[in-house]
Amino acid sequence: MEESASPATGGTAPALATPVGPWVFLAVATLSQTGMSLTQQGIAVLAVFIRSALGLSFSQMGTLVSATSLGVVVGFAAAGSLVDRFGPRWLLSWGTVWMTLWAALVAGARTYPVLLGLLFLLGMGLATVPSAGTRAVFEVFAGPLRGMVMGIRQSGVPIGSALAASFLPLAIGRWGEPGVWHLLAAVLAVTGFGFALLMPRWPAHARSAPRPWREILPAVGPMVVAALLVAGQYAALTFTIVDLHGWFGWPVGLAGLGLAVVQVGGGVGRVGLGWWSDRLGGRRPPAIAVTAVVGAAMALALAWLPRDTSAVVLVPLLFLLGFGTVGWNGLALTWAGERVPVARAGQAMSWAGSAAFLGSALYPPLFGWVVDRTGGFQWAWTGLAGVLLVALLVVAAVARRPAVAR
Repeated sequence: MEESASPATGGTAPALATPVGPWVFLAVATLSQTGMSLTQQGIAVLAVFIRSALGLSFSQMGTLVSATSLGVVVGFAAAGSLVDRFGPRWLLSWGTVWMTLWAALVAGARTYPVLLGLLFLLGMGLATVPSAGTRAVFEVFAGPLRGMVMGIRQSGVPIGSALAASFLPLAIGRWGEPGVWHLLAAVLAVTGFGFALLMPRWPAHARSAPRPWREILPAVGPMVVAALLVAGQYAALTFTIVDLHGWFGWPVGLAGLGLAVVQVGGGVGRVGLGWWSDRLGGRRPPAIAVTAVVGAAMALALAWLPRDTSAVVLVPLLFLLGFGTVGWNGLALTWAGERVPVARAGQAMSWAGSAAFLGSALYPPLFGWVVDRTGGFQWAWTGLAGVLLVALLVVAAVARRPAVAR
């Protein structure tokens, strides 16, 4: 992995001032991402109960996640240019209005087609949170701590997913599915508007005019890597509960806690590997390569362990599965933003996120289709390991190509 870091654009002081200082700002940014991920990642958890209520197949269950992900892809495509031009505060403010509205309306959906449409529209709004948040944090922390800081901010994804896995099954039992959706709408409103209010005002010089498209080309490699590595993240998110329950015999509630362990491992990976990449002088590819190797190894282990495997073995395996399949995200987005001119950073990171969500729309139905056809999870997890190893090869190839001088 030979790629060297882009020159640092400053020290630990923020490039753009915030009303509350950079570290409080980072905490609120992480909370905002957690609220978005509690909803977006929680759809995969809720899909387990929706499948039972509507009598869906595993493939249709995966499509519920895909509908949201496709909406996020479309939202990212637009948000990347908008955030560079009008700033993160403008984008997140309007995005919060949009996603809160559709989350509240999902509560009344009673048929599969209507649910798919509403989840798609919700996903479009959810895209504004990572688009605005990554661009704002990327600018506020423009120095040598960027990898760790972006990892901390992106740890909101596994934190939100862990909360979804441990809390939402209990919440459905207490309030029902409509009540849970109303709660999620409230969370999106509070965390979205709260973060937007603390964002720095976008300076006039940052409202860049259109720039040559070739400037975005160095970010294509990280986009491809993100599209491949996300297979592990969403396979683990969507199918860990049903695999632990169906194959290993864990009760559903305990299986939800198993998914929470996966997400905790992912959070540790995002922060720890981000810190390590900073210590490597800002070189992101070696840390991303570690996630691909660990994720592939744990997917193979989960595929072929016998039914009577002890929880003493499974819990550490689930932690490492999360470390590998979830820990890559902040690194890949930062890598994309650092390979292009700074005026294109928001678009590069948004498009990398869009590529990841495009992959997340494709893999859950495919994974579910393999499970439906083979009658088990063994070959689905094995195929996933192959995808992650392909991602490793792409990382190695892209790391040898120079980035744009910043």
